[in-house]
Amino acid sequence: MTESNPRPQAENPDEGEVFEFPKDGGNAGPIVIANEFADVVVRKVSTRNGMRLELWSPRRGTCVRFDAVALDVLSYQEPEFITELLARSPGA
Repeated sequence: MTESNPRPQAENPDEGEVFEFPKDGGNAGPIVIANEFADVVVRKVSTRNGMRLELWSPRRGTCVRFDAVALDVLSYQEPEFITELLARSPGA
């Protein structure tokens, strides 16, 4: 892969890493995760079907919302599966 076409990567947290559930409900965002290859805006949204985590890619103009079950499914995927998803081209 070249620098303009980076090799996708995904990783698990370090073994034994501690996560804390926010006691006050946390910050609803938005949070921007960006580097030279991509930028994503993440925020918590309330829909008629319940709370969702929204991922929006301004560069691609794409957006997806995940409920708790979908996020849970993502949490136990192997990094290789996520890497395979990242290798796909949008619309392919």
